[in-house]
Amino acid sequence: MDREVLSRMLKESAAAVLSYVEDMQFATDPPMGVSVSEVGSYDVWDGYAVLHLQSLPQDTGSLELMVDDKVYSDEEAGFTRYDEVSRTIVIRPDPSLLSLMSISHPRVRVISDMKFLLRAMAAFLDRYSGMIRLPDVPPCVGEPCFPEGSPPSEEQVSAVRAILSNGMSYVWGAPGTGKTQFVLATCIKTCVRDGLKVAVFAPTNNSVEQVLRGILKAFPESELGGGILRLGVPTREFLMEHPEMCEDRQAQRRADRLECSIRNLEEVIFERTCERVRKDVDAIAERLSRMDPGRPPDPDPELEAMISPILALCSAMSGARDSGSDLRKTLYEARSVLYDRDRPALGIPEYSDMSDSEISDLIRSLKDEAERISSRCTSRRVKDVSVIAGTPLQFISRFRPRGSEDDGRMELDADRIFVDEAGYCSLMHALTLFSNGVPVSFLGDHMQLPPVCEIDPALILSSMAKGSGLRNAFLWDMNAIYSEELLTKGRGRLAASYVDGLAPDLEATVRRDLTESHRFGQNLAGILDRHVYRNGMTGCGEGDLRIFFADAPCGERTDRKNEAEAEAVKGILEMSAPEPSEVAVLTPYVSQVKLLKGMLGRYKDCVMTVHASQGREWRTVILSVADNDSLTKEVPLRFTSSSTGMGLRIINTAVSRAKETLVLVCDAGFWTSRKDELISDILEEALPLASGQQL
Repeated sequence: MDREVLSRMLKESAAAVLSYVEDMQFATDPPMGVSVSEVGSYDVWDGYAVLHLQSLPQDTGSLELMVDDKVYSDEEAGFTRYDEVSRTIVIRPDPSLLSLMSISHPRVRVISDMKFLLRAMAAFLDRYSGMIRLPDVPPCVGEPCFPEGSPPSEEQVSAVRAILSNGMSYVWGAPGTGKTQFVLATCIKTCVRDGLKVAVFAPTNNSVEQVLRGILKAFPESELGGGILRLGVPTREFLMEHPEMCEDRQAQRRADRLECSIRNLEEVIFERTCERVRKDVDAIAERLSRMDPGRPPDPDPELEAMISPILALCSAMSGARDSGSDLRKTLYEARSVLYDRDRPALGIPEYSDMSDSEISDLIRSLKDEAERISSRCTSRRVKDVSVIAGTPLQFISRFRPRGSEDDGRMELDADRIFVDEAGYCSLMHALTLFSNGVPVSFLGDHMQLPPVCEIDPALILSSMAKGSGLRNAFLWDMNAIYSEELLTKGRGRLAASYVDGLAPDLEATVRRDLTESHRFGQNLAGILDRHVYRNGMTGCGEGDLRIFFADAPCGERTDRKNEAEAEAVKGILEMSAPEPSEVAVLTPYVSQVKLLKGMLGRYKDCVMTVHASQGREWRTVILSVADNDSLTKEVPLRFTSSSTGMGLRIINTAVSRAKETLVLVCDAGFWTSRKDELISDILEEALPLASGQQL
């Protein structure tokens, strides 16, 4: 696709979606694309504050802090770590904000707002969309560096070789097939061994940490060259496990302030120097005024010596230049550059009583401090480490592409880019990564959940048919694996794929499938292969997954809330009393999440939508299906029936989160009557959970 056409399309899509969300955000309940977590209380300490949240934010990748009515960005608030278990966030903001919180006790909220992402995307595309293209840097590595221990399967070896020898690749596999812990880890270790720097992206903060844990299981950080830098806000658990790997955001913020202070002080010195030479400028002007204005002044070594330091000052500002023998023109340009401008540094009262030598001493002191903390700063570590890991949003909002003009952003100088959980990564996000021109490899499972898109697909399809404002919003509703199709076939082919639900057309992208899953026993693997994967997937773990069901028939209801299932879930948790960190209660519907949270006490934070569980795993998963035939109005089973593409992906994702035990809580009679459904087939393999039985 022509780069200019592609650039216009991407910028138009970002601008249209941002405009739509701004117009519609507070016309919906809850507001579109906004997650607000009230801070019930907070403790202010020396240099930081601990916020105790009443509810967990949906995503920690784009947090803002709201203090009364003022909003502070992620950088201003200084989000340092996030603890899901205790529902706390640690912040290190400016001392003035800490003082305000300590003295005035304002209302504090933590906000995750989609508009932040959209604005960052629009700004990135304005600068760099013209650089987005197929990889133009060929892959260049030696033989793969496989982990020690159990030998790899032929599929895994083939996947590794496909990635390392191609500019674009996609490795597809269900959970437990070794995508991360074997294939991705091997590719990264091989690249690092051969002196390459790699960037690893995943769509959410939780999935970033899951990816890093998988890599480190195969190779300790000591074997990964210069080490790993994890961008963004880590969870408390990850920070405790790998403090050296996490970004020191406080050091970077201090370094930025030091740099600003040094620039200000250097400006004061510069302006004072300008003032000192002003009398020479006036003296030269006086001498030139006495000469015949009708002809250029004769060469005068004394005048030229006087104007030389003036020109040196101007050159520091890229201002006046030496105009040869025309001293009048040179002086006019010099006076304009040096004095016909705003000069705020002269009016800073704090420096008025300081001598030049005192200011110079202070500059040296600040530079010494900047040098001492430089090794902890993100801008320095990005250059030193071998592996950079984060979400695409971190790249979009903070980096510039490799080889682009320096504009104050950090450069992503990576030789290879990997995207894990690619099926859950938005195509719009993934396309920005192609601005680096280096090989890009996707790993994931496109039969799990698609990317989250706040705009209703029906509205997108309508806009495409009419050619109206949101006609290109479908780029946000497709996954990363369609990147090649847009870059090579153009909008028309991609739009047809979206409208007709077609699989991506891969030619330049080499695909490999992994079909042996250690996550599932043969029981669940066989069911998922029949309904979802259809590629011969098998379970190769030890034993079968433990599958139970709790029958919870529900009477007449008017919405997606299912009280009978909520009561059943409550009883299961009370009887088994698992550790909250080892169990997840999933459901497809927000209304059922709210009902469950209100009933489950210490397990309230274990409850989430299936979408929120993407990229994570638990020892035990309890799935409250919620749907049956008891609604007073007919409502399609869009999120639960495998006869719909979305329902198939949601149920597949939900059951794939379980490592040892899966419990389906549903109206068993209703679902067993629906033959050829994924849920009904799982129920046939499940054992009934007797009253009072522990998991």
